[in-house]
Amino acid sequence: MPVSQEKFMGYTTTFTGYFELDRPLYDFQVLYLLEFARTRRVKRNVAMLTAIPDSLRDAVGLELGEEGCYFINESHSEADASIIDDNRPPKGQPGLYCQWQPTFNGRGIEWNGHEKFYKYVEWLQYIIINFIARWGYELNGTVTWQGESESDIGEIVVVKNKIVQPHNAEAKLKTITSPVIVPGNIWQGLYAVHQKDSHVLASWVSALHCCNELGYPDTANWIEANLIGLYGAGINRGFQNQETGAVFIPNCYPMG
Repeated sequence: MPVSQEKFMGYTTTFTGYFELDRPLYDFQVLYLLEFARTRRVKRNVAMLTAIPDSLRDAVGLELGEEGCYFINESHSEADASIIDDNRPPKGQPGLYCQWQPTFNGRGIEWNGHEKFYKYVEWLQYIIINFIARWGYELNGTVTWQGESESDIGEIVVVKNKIVQPHNAEAKLKTITSPVIVPGNIWQGLYAVHQKDSHVLASWVSALHCCNELGYPDTANWIEANLIGLYGAGINRGFQNQETGAVFIPNCYPMG
């Protein structure tokens, strides 16, 4: 399994090889996927997007999707106004940039060569589900990765649209795009802080103080015990109450 990239500042992984499609993509599908890989994937107001032309997306028959997940015409003059959160991807997408793109001849999927590609297995799973399989194609092949750490090396193997190595790619994508589930009493404390000041949770030190001030010491202890892992993930993906299913997403922008 790959090294946890969150432990590194600006960690870069390189990829060798490509995954092969059972037949070439159409030109408009190639162009759409190239733009999808080029654009920053951010949450958008879908109602505002309906007035913005998006010809390549229309050509491949995709709707705007939840939070504008399939929108690609970010260069339009009104596109910036549609952004809800510039630091979070639309629901279901694992990150701000997807660096898998079509090969020059449209017969495969490869890394675009850009540095700092994170969640690459999850992104490949997303591409397979939402584009490759949806358009009726089949993807196969093996791509090797090499991280900056010498021991961080391995293979991604795809057989008939299924990632067989690393294992559990579907579960990885679901996990990384779902809210963090926490016990009800912990959620209550996090939500109380969020309601008092929606920016506080972006600073764990301020969140600790606020939890104690509001009378939620158990939540403060939970934050301190889960700084690396669950707390950071929840800041990005939201927190879900284990008992009630209620969800909220913190404001990710820093205070000040």
